[in-house]
Amino acid sequence: MAFLINLIKEESSPHTHKNYEIIVYTRGCGIFHATEKDVLVSPGKIIIIPPGAVHSSNFEDTLERIYINGDLNHIFNLDTPTVILDTPEKEGLFLAKMIYANRYTNSEYTAALIGAFAHFLLQSLKMEDAIHLVIKDIVNKITNNFYDSAISLSSLLQKSGYAEDYIRTQFKKSTGKTPTEFLTEIRIRHACYLIDTYKSTLSLSEIAEKCGYTDYVYFSRRFKHILGMSPRKYMSP
Repeated sequence: MAFLINLIKEESSPHTHKNYEIIVYTRGCGIFHATEKDVLVSPGKIIIIPPGAVHSSNFEDTLERIYINGDLNHIFNLDTPTVILDTPEKEGLFLAKMIYANRYTNSEYTAALIGAFAHFLLQSLKMEDAIHLVIKDIVNKITNNFYDSAISLSSLLQKSGYAEDYIRTQFKKSTGKTPTEFLTEIRIRHACYLIDTYKSTLSLSEIAEKCGYTDYVYFSRRFKHILGMSPRKYMSP
């Protein structure tokens, strides 16, 4: 199977391919358009596009990328364009540049490089899937136990099987919030629900306790930080 390998800088109009295409961004920034969503792209992002997926791109700056097009159906099984973040060591970019540099050399060697690159991306996909399940489990545990004042986020992260700092970073990447921010927002939103529902029968101190706060002053500070007003003001008609 022959592969098409090139480096492009210009924008592209909506189009499809009969084979898989891998795009590795090397310089600049821009937007990748697909039917499902638009993705901001820059160096460090890699996109795998399945056959038949409509896509295009435009740039805000000089957007340079390497693309590799060929039959990779035996490796990937994707329905939509999928974004992968390169490793901190930029292994994906390194492999893509090797493939580009050798695009006119021995075809078997080039195909072997592409195969190695595709399996590298496949492993990244599997790792992201595994981490997604771990994050989902942590989210569920926080959501189901937010009222427990003794909940230990550090302990939850350590039990994930990953280094605490790493899974903390992945949690924020997945949810947009740190574990502490996530827990705080759930507690404060639940406090709002309790105030709206039981303000005539529960005191603010009792509501704070039901949301996992044993220190009312701290609860009030967190409440104001999230909503921009104190719980007492929120309770007022």
